[in-house]
Amino acid sequence: MFIDKEGKIRKPLVYLADFEMFLPTADETVKYWKGTCDKYGLIGVFPGDGDKVEPGEDLFKRIFEHDTGWMRKCDVCFAQLDDWRGHEPDSGTLFEIGYYVALGMPSYGFYTGGKKLVERDIPKHEEDGVLYDEKGYLIEDKGSAFDNILNLIKIADSFENMCKMARKDFDEQLVAAGYEPYQVKAD
Repeated sequence: MFIDKEGKIRKPLVYLADFEMFLPTADETVKYWKGTCDKYGLIGVFPGDGDKVEPGEDLFKRIFEHDTGWMRKCDVCFAQLDDWRGHEPDSGTLFEIGYYVALGMPSYGFYTGGKKLVERDIPKHEEDGVLYDEKGYLIEDKGSAFDNILNLIKIADSFENMCKMARKDFDEQLVAAGYEPYQVKAD
């Protein structure tokens, strides 16, 4: 439970931003994520829920409208930040996080890689104490796995720990308003 913009106590709707939809294990992952959300008093919404976007004219515009429609209905974004097709998270997922941040809405991420950006397995070289990747781009040590703006969101090391992090934040709001914290379901 959490307190929404209208002052109502309810379960938050969580937009699940990720690249799992492109993997053969998508169904199992979505089931696990939604079940874990439920355990922590959250309602997980996957972009593939509801009406499907069929191929055809203006496909990308229709996908954008479909997904942002779901995003506007949800209260918070949970994003998978593991590497996808390279050394960075999925670009669509990053857009979705940016959409939430721009709207001033809470966003959380999880990254299972466990290494800071300067420690990651990126081909790099050092010149005069400064790190560069193989294309000559600067690799700054920001103390996290990511650079710059992505560090505006709270990042955990697993999906479940991300749910715990959000649950703790929501419970702090409930307690501050005089309500009891949510009772997490036992496994």
